[in-house]
Amino acid sequence: MLAWLVPVALFWTLAALYLGGFSIDIEESSGVKHMGGLVLLFVLYLAVYGVLHAVLGGSLSEIWAVVGAALVASALLPLLSTVAFRVFGVRIRSAARAH
Repeated sequence: MLAWLVPVALFWTLAALYLGGFSIDIEESSGVKHMGGLVLLFVLYLAVYGVLHAVLGGSLSEIWAVVGAALVASALLPLLSTVAFRVFGVRIRSAARAH
């Protein structure tokens, strides 16, 4: 149970920083599309974490499996957010490229 608390707590902080704090533009968005993209992003993040945790859990101790899986899943957050929001028709672009 504790192994899932770390990525769940980490996700909301990182998602808020990436989607709200980084220099990105979210285009063609409505409230419903944005919420759907965020929920799908959460599901994808936990799916990636779960697979990595299962793979790393066989070869590393539990703490290193949690840390390693959380770090890799967190590094993939920009890619996962692009995929998740694109499913709902929302485009995420770098603000530097958008102008």
